Amino acid sequence: MKRIYLNENEKDFTIERASKSFNFHKLILIMRSELYRGMFLSVTNDTSNKVTDYSELSDESFEILEYWIYTNKIKKGIKITQKILDEIERGMDYFQLNESKNNILLMVTEQFKNQN
Repeated sequence: MKRIYLNENEKDFTIERASKSFNFHKLILIMRSELYRGMFLSVTNDTSNKVTDYSELSDESFEILEYWIYTNKIKKGIKITQKILDEIERGMDYFQLNESKNNILLMVTEQFKNQN
């Protein structure tokens, strides 16, 4: 999965944010996110290749969630703050990552504790 994450050329869906765009593979989003599974597999056959994200997540929190979606791991090099901890929970709800919610919250909280 990490190899797929790193292959920017094959990413076919963009989530545009105020300061940065994030590229994903639709198939990965279908597999991991109930929100995007519903969007891509709906009876309307939505074929759009981008969406604008209006969530209040910071780019750092969004990057953590993006990396988690692909790898089930927490991305190294991002300092976890209390703000990011709070945002991760909202982000889990945004992406509707219900099946892995406890895992990511536990791992982010553990990394936060280890930093302090």
